[in-house]
Order: sequence, then C-alpha cells, then structure tokens
Amino acid sequence: MLKGLLPLASCLILAGCTDDKYDLTDIDTTSRITVNNLTIPVNLAPIKLDDVVDLDDNENISKIEINGEEVFAIQKGGDINTSDFHINGVHVASVPVNPTDVNISMPELNIPGINLNDVNIPLPDMPMQQYHINLNNVDPALISIDNVKTTTIKVEVKLSVPASVMSGNALSFKNFNIKLPWGLVTDDPNYNQADGTYQVAYLPVDANGMATLTINATGMDFLGKGTLVNNSLEISDELGIKSGDINFNLTNVNLGNFNLHAEYSVSAFDLRSFSGDIDYKMDNINIDPIALNDLPDFLDNPETEIRIANPVIKVVINNPVGQYGLKGYGQVKLTSNFQGGNKTVVESDQFVIEENGANLSFASPTPGFNEVPFPGLGDILTNSSTGGLPTNIAVTLENLQFKGHAEDFPIGNIDNAQGNYEFTAPLGFASPSKVVYETTEDGWNSDGLDDVNIEFINLTAECYTNLPVGVQLSVNPVDKNGNLIPVTEDSSKFKVSPYSAGEQVSIRIQGANGPIRGLDGVRFRAIISQDDPDNEGALGPDLYIELRNLRATVDGYYETDFN
Repeated sequence: MLKGLLPLASCLILAGCTDDKYDLTDIDTTSRITVNNLTIPVNLAPIKLDDVVDLDDNENISKIEINGEEVFAIQKGGDINTSDFHINGVHVASVPVNPTDVNISMPELNIPGINLNDVNIPLPDMPMQQYHINLNNVDPALISIDNVKTTTIKVEVKLSVPASVMSGNALSFKNFNIKLPWGLVTDDPNYNQADGTYQVAYLPVDANGMATLTINATGMDFLGKGTLVNNSLEISDELGIKSGDINFNLTNVNLGNFNLHAEYSVSAFDLRSFSGDIDYKMDNINIDPIALNDLPDFLDNPETEIRIANPVIKVVINNPVGQYGLKGYGQVKLTSNFQGGNKTVVESDQFVIEENGANLSFASPTPGFNEVPFPGLGDILTNSSTGGLPTNIAVTLENLQFKGHAEDFPIGNIDNAQGNYEFTAPLGFASPSKVVYETTEDGWNSDGLDDVNIEFINLTAECYTNLPVGVQLSVNPVDKNGNLIPVTEDSSKFKVSPYSAGEQVSIRIQGANGPIRGLDGVRFRAIISQDDPDNEGALGPDLYIELRNLRATVDGYYETDFN
C-alpha cells in the first residue's frame, strides 16, 4: 500500500509543473498523507514454555512427571560422604602402689603335743595402700563409660619372707583375704568385682621365700561410677592384705621373729572398646552446590521471583555406628547465593538416622521415606533484596551428631557414613511468585514505513492460555536498532485471565514523545504472577500464552519531501 502511494503522490505534486520559467524555490514540496488502519504484517507464534526452555543445552532444568503431568524442575543430586568415625585411643599407665611390711612374731613351739606339721599363725594387721587408676585424655565424644575392654591388665601380689625362714621348713599362706582394685573383668572365680576382694585358700611359698598371686583381667566395669570430668576418669581405693594365716611345716622351731614383705603391681593397658554414653559431633558436610547458571530466558530475568511448588529433598544414608546402638541427628541447610552477595538461608527440622540407616524426605511425603518438615523451603529461589534467581544453592548437612548409649564401641577408626541426596524443585506459582518473559517480533521496517509518523498502533487479538494464574501482557514498539520506543503509561498493557479461551483484547498504543518513527516491531512482555495462596501450580512444557488472529494496524500520516 505504501509503495502504491509514492507514485500517486508524485503525480499529484508534479502535474502541470513542466515550465522551467517558473521559480519554484519558494514552493513547499513536502506532502502529508493521512494514514488510517494501515495493516502491519504480523506472524506471531504462541508463547509456549516448551519452546522457551531449551533442555538440550541446560543441565539445570529437566522435565519430570508429577501426578501424571510433565512439569519443569530444577533437579540435582550427589553423593554424601562423612569423615571416618574415630575415637582416640587411651593408654593407662602402670599403677604405682607402695609396698607393705609386717613383723611376724613366732610363739614358743617347744611344747609337748604341738603338731609341728600344721602350725597356723594369724596374720597381724597390715597397712592398706592407696591406688589410682587414671584414664586421661579420653575422647571428647565420650560422656560416661559403663565398662571397657582392654589389653591384658595384669595384677600381681608378691609376698616374701627371708630365705632363712625356709631352712628346714615349709610355708604357705591360707585363707588370705586380699583387697585388689575393684571392677576388673576376669573369669577368676575367687575375685569379687564389686569390692575387689580376692580369696586365697592356699598359696605355697617357694624355697626362696617367695609366693606370687597373679590375676589377668580383660577389661574394667566402672559399676556406675564412670562419669567423665574434663575428659578424665579416676578410679581410686585401697588395696592390701586384710587377713589370713601363715601355715608352717616345721623342723626348725627356733625361727624367732621375721618380716613379711608384700608388693603390689597393676600393669599398664590400652582401651580397645567401651560401652557407655556418647555424643559424637561431626564436621559440617559441604555437598557440591546446585549451580543455576545458563538459565533459560524466561527465568533469567532480574524481576523473576519463584516460590517452588511442592519442593522435595530426598536423602538416603547409612549408619555405620548403628550396630553399636547409636542414632544420627542433623539438619539440612540450603543457602541461595544471589548477585551482589545477598543470601537466602533455610534449614530443615532435625532429622534422625536410625540404627539401620535412613530414607528421608524433606517437606513432602514420599512412599518409603520418613518425612521431615522443612520450613521455608519453597522460598529458597527468592530474595526480596535482589529479585531474580540465585547463581547457586549451597547444600550442607549441619549439626551432624551420632549419640546414644553405645555397646562395645571400638577405639580407633570406623567407616564413614555414606549416602546420596536428590533435590527436586518443580518451578511453580506458589504464592507469591512472578515469572517475566519477553520476546521481540521485529523485521517490520521498510523504506516506506520509515516515512510514516505513527500516532497510534492498534492491536487486536484473541487470547488463549491454560495458565492457572493471570498474565499481564504489555506491548512496546521497538526501532530498527532494537531500542524500545517510549509510549504513554499503561497504553500498551492488558490483562489475560487464567484459563482464558478466546478473550478479546484491543489496545491502542501511543508514543510518549510524539509520533513514532522507524517502527521495526514490538516487544511482548508477559508477567505471570501469583498472589493467591490457594491457587498453586507448576510450570510445565504444555503451558502457553497464545494470541490468535492478531491484527496490527497503525494510524498517522505519511510525510515526505518530493523536491
């Protein structure tokens, strides 16, 4: 139409002006032709989210099925590996105990009728000695100890008399009641664990005047006295010979008085395992962050705000110390990092790793998984200060501890806890949410259109959408360089209702700074927003906004200089 106007206008201006004697320099050769409803060719395809999101080149967005429908979701998973469990070893030094001596007074034995083959002399009182068994630098994870298994604890009592006493005589100790350290774990039936007493029915003395009593223990039971203070535990009491008889078989009755010497020793030992209360705190576990770079255009807009519809984190993890009676506890922490250093942080409620491990589902019930509340998980993609989506989401297992009453927990290294996690965030419209999508339809410009001063751009269309929320559409003219041409406020905006099916729209766009020139197309801007907490849905590939039967015309005037 424009091309047809050019020769017509030329003929109108130039008809009858062939006499070169006329001076035409003062004649206005500019011509203005009013243009009404000049049709602009438009071929606008539907705005469909499946076309917007190119999953072939995007590792962050995937299609998943929820309740039989395909939706877009951020999906990320990875392995979980804790450090090895390690309980520091404990070495207990040998126990120093002072020796004791007692003087034995022999009675007058040259008395007729005395059986010299069975002379019993009661042992006089012997002084008791203090002992201290110290467990120092115990691992801080241990709170109290019921009992321990150890390397061999060797307890010895050595009794000796002068060798001269043995000349022509035989000695033995009978019915001795000896006080030893209590709590020793031994299968010797003569030992009483509760108070440490040891009953000796018969202990011979060799020709050198020596007699040795030995007990080998494989551990200690602290009998309810194993509370640790400053990572240390001390067992203290007395030991020594409480009572007994010295039995003689005499041929030499002129012994006089002699000295009975007693020495005690408790060997050094190492802990192998323990039973008791433990609270083993592990370092926080940093898992590979969820990267959100290279987002599709409709998500990578700084105005976009997305609350996740039905997000879920699933964690599967074993419990390498469950066989000893411990359970694990912790929290999942997500930290969204935004441009400029802003952050959004959310934490789950405490989860529990049972003795046989755990299948955990955060914020969403999942068959076969234990559900753990996760307040605020739906807000992890949003930051009120910056808008837009985060560059990445850091995933951390925090406050991880394994505690409880342990049985026969080994000293040293144990395997680590292992597992995996899966983070699924269906992109959706949980309130409040906003997705901004922009697309430009251009290439309309021609030489003739350059000379059209457009006073109004008129658009009519039928709107179709299956979005569950309202959409605000705006249309802004662009020039040949792709720059937006300012328009009067609200002249280019219209609202599309949820589930619209053929809603008629008509807008009239007017330039803000006078007539529009150099029109090359329009930029469509769709703002999908949700403020209704009862109306939620996820973004899926089948969602669309479509303008059918779109017709674009312009009103204005064609003006050019035919000089």
